[in-house]
Amino acid sequence: MPSITKCRLCSLALLLLLTLRPAVLSAQLPNLHLVLLRIQLRGRDCEQRHNDFRLWKLQERRNVPVYNAHLNGALIDFHKHISKDEHYLVTNCGICRKYLNEIKSYSKKLEQAMK
Repeated sequence: MPSITKCRLCSLALLLLLTLRPAVLSAQLPNLHLVLLRIQLRGRDCEQRHNDFRLWKLQERRNVPVYNAHLNGALIDFHKHISKDEHYLVTNCGICRKYLNEIKSYSKKLEQAMK
């Protein structure tokens, strides 16, 4: 049985409410049919956003091995770079900043994918 999202459930509840009391609501809302269509459209839009987010999350989880490989490569390159003689004396190294930014980026992607 397919799961019903919160948005879909809310729109179904509103549709049920609006269809149970059409005489009362039609006096208050002359365009009841348009209101019903808008509710259905919002429910479908919300459900589509949830589906898109679910697919994106699944794709991110599939990318975890790739992100991990890139992170490991950046760490290896960083350690090779700083293992040079007297590199600890350099206080402002652009190559180090580049590797650290890369490491932070892939760490963040891994963290988001694993949530």
